[in-house]
Amino acid sequence: MAAKRYTGLMKYLKLGAAALDGGLASLPPGFLWFMARQMRFEKATELGGRLFINTTYTPLRSRAFRSALGYFSNSSRKKTSPFSVYFALTNRCHLKCWYCSNPGSGREDLPFDTLARAIGQAQDLGAACIGFTGGEPLLRADLESLVSGVDDRSYTLLFTSGHGLDAARAASLKKAGLTAVVVSLDSHIPEEHNANRTSASAHAEAVAALKSSIAAGLYTAISMVITKDILYSGRIYDFIKFAGGLGVHEIRILRPKPCGKVIKGNFELLEERDVARFVDLQYEINRDPDLPVIMSLPHIGTINNFGCSAGRTHVYVSADGDVCPCDFVPIGFGNISSEPFAGIYARMLESFPSPAHGCVSQLVYREIDSISGGTLPLKDPSAIANVMASMGRRPVPKLYRKLGWD
Repeated sequence: MAAKRYTGLMKYLKLGAAALDGGLASLPPGFLWFMARQMRFEKATELGGRLFINTTYTPLRSRAFRSALGYFSNSSRKKTSPFSVYFALTNRCHLKCWYCSNPGSGREDLPFDTLARAIGQAQDLGAACIGFTGGEPLLRADLESLVSGVDDRSYTLLFTSGHGLDAARAASLKKAGLTAVVVSLDSHIPEEHNANRTSASAHAEAVAALKSSIAAGLYTAISMVITKDILYSGRIYDFIKFAGGLGVHEIRILRPKPCGKVIKGNFELLEERDVARFVDLQYEINRDPDLPVIMSLPHIGTINNFGCSAGRTHVYVSADGDVCPCDFVPIGFGNISSEPFAGIYARMLESFPSPAHGCVSQLVYREIDSISGGTLPLKDPSAIANVMASMGRRPVPKLYRKLGWD
């Protein structure tokens, strides 16, 4: 199934027609203009009758897009609901990535019924996106059943190392209703990627998985954790061309987060000029219809854009059932094994009364590390209150100012 990419005027014509078909009347004009302006940084991809901007946006021409419009409409009336909820299906993983946010607790996987119930509750709250992560989620034999249980109010993402994603499994997941696959790959050079994963086969498995996903007709992205030496060298362009040669639709660029194995921040933190470079790179590559879409999370997460969605727009459920603000913020507000997701989400909102102006994990990791004593996620209410107080004043990101927040 061949994908078509659109840039320039055709991009705006395609996006405009699809968005109008979804219904925009309930949204503030200032917000609509802001989003239209944001599209200058993007590139559209048409695949299987749907129009994709990138994996952080709901695919247009889908019922999930109407869920997204409902989220923004609610936000304009100061009603908050989750946009995306990611479920870690297991802590099991055969790799040992240096920056892993989930080194794993060794406990057994949650039962299917517990996960399915919480997924349904997240959808009922309005979640437009349901993500499946881990560990390595492909290690669960019931993955297809969990995917098929998500109705079309939400689109679905699978985050994987690629281990076990052969042609048959990709076709099975496509049949179950999976929207997109995101394969972790940090370098086009096998030796570099394998060293990051401490596995001699990690690169080959990732590339094979990407090919299988594309062949199955799934929207296919690479998730790349980038470092400064790659960002400021020609190697980033070599990587993009390599991904394009595979037929990959998108490259998600992430920066290392102070959590999990590196919660002490023992890595090279990115600065404002580095984020500006991300913006330039995204804008440059997304004007070229022959290369994959670039989606830079550091760009999206700035105060002049969407800000950080942790704890309000985005929610993470660990493989142990703990409901946290984000994959990278180990603060537990409750557990889906013992209470409904909706009640836990409401409790979390008390700690996140407004959208965050920057990456929450980078704002609170020092406080979490000093308070937790190494026991995570943090669950004590008084300790959580201290961590949240350490964030200080929270200027509202531009997107939410356009929705009437101040």
